[in-house]
Order: sequence, then C-alpha cells, then structure tokens
Amino acid sequence: MIDNRETDTKKYRVKSLDSILEKIIPHFETYPCLTSKYLNFREWKEIALIMKNKEHLTIEGINKIIGLSSKMNKARSFEDKYNYCKTSLGMTSLPNGEIDIKYDLPAHWVQTYLTGESMFYTYLAEKKSRGIVYQGCDSSLELGQNSHDVAILLSLKKFFNGGYIKPKYNYGDLCECLKSRSLNRYILRNTDTIIQFVDKYPMLTRKQLDYLDWKRIVELKSTGHHKTEEGLALIKEIISKVNSGRES
Repeated sequence: MIDNRETDTKKYRVKSLDSILEKIIPHFETYPCLTSKYLNFREWKEIALIMKNKEHLTIEGINKIIGLSSKMNKARSFEDKYNYCKTSLGMTSLPNGEIDIKYDLPAHWVQTYLTGESMFYTYLAEKKSRGIVYQGCDSSLELGQNSHDVAILLSLKKFFNGGYIKPKYNYGDLCECLKSRSLNRYILRNTDTIIQFVDKYPMLTRKQLDYLDWKRIVELKSTGHHKTEEGLALIKEIISKVNSGRES
C-alpha cells in the first residue's frame, strides 16, 4: 500500500489475524528483535492472542487491549527501553570505565540492520599537517539509533572490533544517556573491515548501489586519485549521485 505519495514510498502491511498468528509471530519468536522494539512485539503478540481467543468481544478483553496498547511505542518510557536493551544484550560497566557487551550479534542480523539503517559517507576537505596542506578523503559507515538503544551500537562496535560512538558519555549510566542527544551514532572508518563484511553479506535493497559507489571511491583513494584534479572531480561526481542524490 502507498505510505507517502510525496516520497513515493510503499508500506507492507499484514492485517489477517491468521497470518499474524501463523507467520508473523512465529518468525519473530525464532528471530527476536534485539532492541527495545521487542517490548512492543511482546504486547502486540498478547493482543493478537486475546483476539484469537475472542476475548476482544467482551468489555474485559477490550480493556486488556487498551491497557496493553497504552504502553506501546512512543508511550513506553525511556527507562524501560534503555533497561531492556541493556539487559538483553548483557551490557555492564567495567571498573576501568569501559563497557562490556556479552551478546554476540549474528552476521545476518547485522546484514539486515545495515540494509535498513546504514549510510555510506565520504568526506572531502583540505587538511593541514605540519604546515603542509593536503586533500582529505575519508570514508565511513555510519548508523544512528535512539539513545535508549545505545547498547545495540556498542554491540556493533564489538562485532566489527572497532569504530566509535558519538556523542561520548558513560553509556552504562541511565541519567547520562537521558541527557545525551536523542540520536546516537556508530561510526566505523576501517574500510577494509566494511568491504570484507558487505561483500560477503550484500544488502538486498538499492542501498547496495550506494555501497558499491562508496567502495569505488575507496579504491580511487587507494590509488591516489583524490590527489589529482581529474580524480577529485570524479569522486565528487560519484558522491553527488549516492544516498539521497540517487535517482529512483
């Protein structure tokens, strides 16, 4: 169905209760959400079971549904979301101030997460080092997540064995998390690690095209093309056509 006519986006919707009970719920029980979104699934599943048992045809059943839905999505507290993600991924603060994550992300989950949330960036800027001005060309993989689910970004950092999160604060402290900006961002600049992973687990949407163009820029930089006028012009042309600049 059409979701937004202005941006020509579509929405996939399942309304059949039988399909929800037989397909959707079993899927998410086998492959559970790893962020606080699981809490919404938990209540949503309970509502589906109420309907399966015809309890929604009674006043008591309707009140149950109203009570469950009133705690879902935006109505859920920041603290509940933060604590769920922290606990489910095994996030603990170490004596040295570092954060430990017990959970190991599955590779195919990371593939899906990149497909939905990742952005491939290349930053061009003149830099200066020891009085010498040179052309900078820095490529990165970046993913944003609401701060209450910062634990999932820390899990990505563990998965890729590198990268960093912005802004920097004590991620194991709820109060500091509440005071941070609402969107936290994981940034990985190790292009070899990124290419090795995405080449093995390619994305299944048009975002793969952005990745391939980004990879081409990385290859151009590796051969010094960003230091020439022609090469820099080519890189700028590629950048202008990726992400939001790509034609549908």
